[in-house]
Amino acid sequence: MEREILVMYPQIILFSLVFAGILLLAWRKRKKFKKGIIVANTKYVKRTSYFKILNAKYHFYNILIKLVCIVLIFLLAVLSARLYEVNKHDEEYNNRDIMLCMDFSGSVSDLNKDIIKTMQDTVKTLKEERFGITIFDSTAITILPLTSDYNYVLYTLDLMGEYYGKVAEIDYSKCNGLTGKEALQKCASDLQKGRYTIQSKYIRSIFTSGITSMPGSSLIGDGVASCANAFNSGEDRTKIIILTTDNATNGTQTITVPQAAAYARKKDIKVYPIGAKSIRNLNNYRSGLINLAGATGGVYYDYEDYSTDEISKKIEELNKSAVIKTTYVTKKELPEIIVPYILWILPILFLLDWRVRIWMI
Repeated sequence: MEREILVMYPQIILFSLVFAGILLLAWRKRKKFKKGIIVANTKYVKRTSYFKILNAKYHFYNILIKLVCIVLIFLLAVLSARLYEVNKHDEEYNNRDIMLCMDFSGSVSDLNKDIIKTMQDTVKTLKEERFGITIFDSTAITILPLTSDYNYVLYTLDLMGEYYGKVAEIDYSKCNGLTGKEALQKCASDLQKGRYTIQSKYIRSIFTSGITSMPGSSLIGDGVASCANAFNSGEDRTKIIILTTDNATNGTQTITVPQAAAYARKKDIKVYPIGAKSIRNLNNYRSGLINLAGATGGVYYDYEDYSTDEISKKIEELNKSAVIKTTYVTKKELPEIIVPYILWILPILFLLDWRVRIWMI
């Protein structure tokens, strides 16, 4: 940090110095006698030691008063000239945006549960980077727009972790093809009596009905396009989509995966798909995600081969957040430097003047 102390109106100080010089000249050229009675034969008095001591004290304190007055004038001038400091300091921030794009399918629940835990740890290390969340199934909903409000991001991830924790308790052998809220109510043995709750009604409504309200499921193209749309165009920032899915598309997509990839590439967004364990041996599903990653400059990862922590570290290594340095200049006036001296000098001046008057009486 660089620090400078400057004067806003230096001409005031110059004027005060000129004024002090004029006062000194006026004191030197003043008439010796303005009032009182002239007494003859004072030479005898002046020869006494008592007179000489008083006269010396008088002249000493008189000069001292004049010097104190000059210093006081100077300090008042500096105060009026407005002393201030200029601080220059550099701040660093990271210019990366991360969008977590999550497939709502039940077959991706384990992956989603783990990626949420990993993202909670990741968010705690972010600095000025933005993080957002979109989930999709038959439709896509942005739960959290890109934001650097990490407390709210962690709060949202906690709610999502609560949800996927409950999903993990479901015995899917009893589901008979049910999905969403109906599956949760009928398949989870410890939730069958209506004890299924999530703290946030907003999150609950999205997870149980909002994204499954239309025909179809796992519409990847629509999900990726929705996530890509969350990024602002024209910003010089590193843009990343972390996509969790099984790529088991069921239904007609408004935007196909190749179209979504082209849209992401146009906005300079890299997509990093993470394939659920259910597609480990389904090459046609895996190839679609590999192509999506390749088209955008990203990398595909199998959840079977890597933990979400390992995948997050690999993505971090491939997308180092650029550090931007910005210089900030702040100005602050400093009356507190001068005012204490003035408060000390004023009583000293009154004390000296009182002392001289006592001797003259």
